[in-house]
Amino acid sequence: MKKITLLAAFFVAFAMNAQTTLIDEGFDDITTLTDYVVVNVSDAPGTTDIFQGNPDVFPAFDGAPEAYVGMNFNATAGSLIDLYLLLPELDLKNGDIVSFYTRTGEGSTFPDRLEVRIDPDGTGTEPTSGDVGSYTELLSEINPNLDQGGYPETWEPAQEITISGLPTEGATTRIALRYWVTDGGPAGSNSNFIGIDRLQVESTLGVNEQAFDNFTYFVDAASQLNLKASSAMNSVEVYNVLGQQVISQKLASTNESVSLSALKSGVYLATVTIDGAKKTFKVAKK
Repeated sequence: MKKITLLAAFFVAFAMNAQTTLIDEGFDDITTLTDYVVVNVSDAPGTTDIFQGNPDVFPAFDGAPEAYVGMNFNATAGSLIDLYLLLPELDLKNGDIVSFYTRTGEGSTFPDRLEVRIDPDGTGTEPTSGDVGSYTELLSEINPNLDQGGYPETWEPAQEITISGLPTEGATTRIALRYWVTDGGPAGSNSNFIGIDRLQVESTLGVNEQAFDNFTYFVDAASQLNLKASSAMNSVEVYNVLGQQVISQKLASTNESVSLSALKSGVYLATVTIDGAKKTFKVAKK
């Protein structure tokens, strides 16, 4: 059982490389959000932009009751709310994931709306009044028609959005959360109060997926680990349950075999490299 547990832990450590968390923000204290940028281009910026969550309206999704970021009708003293929270600059690519929880108060009769946008080429032009700047790619919109009851009134489910619209090679850029409400403000028919919590951005290894298309492997009766890929493989390493490297071999073709005959019977982890991308999998030596 101990060996199985060690192997599982080692495999998890490898698997974690397949998806990297770039942001995991619970908004415990919004004064620490030094890499975020707030841009309020409402028609007449009001008394608030973003603020620490108010547990008297509703408590946070997780953490302390006030641990979320809030936005509300006081973002404008006029009638148009156009408030942006720009996330920290990140190296992103198509297929990466941004997720968060958001809600308004129960039984709200003043509709809210939230957009998720991205600056597709990383130009960094901030929004201005009536202009989204370089945040031209709309990824998602919550309650686009400002329908009454159209904004979530409970935290769940999470909003999960796949990033798209970037160049093939990706970009160093920002994601924008845009609180955008027409006929809003203190005297408007729309805009109430929204909260945003547990914001995460995760990078996925799209390169790995392409490099290992049609990749196959098996161990034959002669204890040969047979490997086949669409692109030439560069190397293979094999590790035991303690994480010790027991085989390291250079490769150069799309069909390769590696002898496991010198190894004791048991389960091992093999890692194959193709053009810098890696894939780790379990193999059994009988």
